Amino acid sequence: MTTLKKRILVGLVALAAALSQSAIATEGGGDNIGQGSEGFFAGMLPEPGWYGVLYTNYYHASRFNDSHGKSSIPGFNFSAEVLAARLFYMSNLKVAGGRVGAFAIGNVASLQSSSASGKDHRNGVGDVTVGSTVGWDVGAFHPLVAVDIVLPVGGYDMARGLNTGGNYYSFRPIVAFTYLPTNGLEVSAKITYTFNVRNADTDYRSGQIFHFDYSVSYPVAKDLRLGVNGYYVNQTTDDYQHGMPVDGDGFRGRVAAIGPAAHYQFGKVGLDLKVLKEFAARNRTEGASVWAKVVVPF
Repeated sequence: MTTLKKRILVGLVALAAALSQSAIATEGGGDNIGQGSEGFFAGMLPEPGWYGVLYTNYYHASRFNDSHGKSSIPGFNFSAEVLAARLFYMSNLKVAGGRVGAFAIGNVASLQSSSASGKDHRNGVGDVTVGSTVGWDVGAFHPLVAVDIVLPVGGYDMARGLNTGGNYYSFRPIVAFTYLPTNGLEVSAKITYTFNVRNADTDYRSGQIFHFDYSVSYPVAKDLRLGVNGYYVNQTTDDYQHGMPVDGDGFRGRVAAIGPAAHYQFGKVGLDLKVLKEFAARNRTEGASVWAKVVVPF
């Protein structure tokens, strides 16, 4: 087995700043984006007040693809069960005409991996994400800007086969929008770009990552809308370790996903359900995930 494949198996992480399905290219095959967590109404901010958002995610992959899209680790299986909670405060404060909010996200994860070389399992607390946002309402168009800062407080030991924390900081600017005309059509996207700080324990700096979640939906009943959600992730710069590109080519990863999704509104409580299937993966896992998201005003 190559050194790179050994590092993937020894370092696979579920960072989960937002509950990631946790196995993208970058160090040990993990990141902290949480791709797929958003979709419906991604650009719309709520009325002033406190809100709780609960996410649950189950992800499973039976292959880790190389840079050519071929399965590269014999007997590979990886699964993650993640429960994450976001506390969100929407204020009355306005900046440049936009409404200001702030949030914090924490999570716990259960991870399992196996390959021809053995099995591993880990339960633990993930890293924490804090951030702020400003959003506008311009007729049918609802844009926002935000920033995530990932704090490496989750469980991590460089000698372990699985970790629920990543042991490095990340900074992530965000732009999102929702287009919601009077005919009921909803088109939304959340676009992010992630900058990662070096992991001091391993001298590994993960590359920068472009990503977007998307949603297209239409109401089929008074409180129910159906549609398609998905995501696209593309690593734009190389991974580096000890000053050299990882695996000679920077170990850049990418993946896309799509699947059916539903949104139901129970009065003031919103529920999202989706099933997403990945494809065209490079230097990362290729699998499928099931998501549930509940938004509750306090």
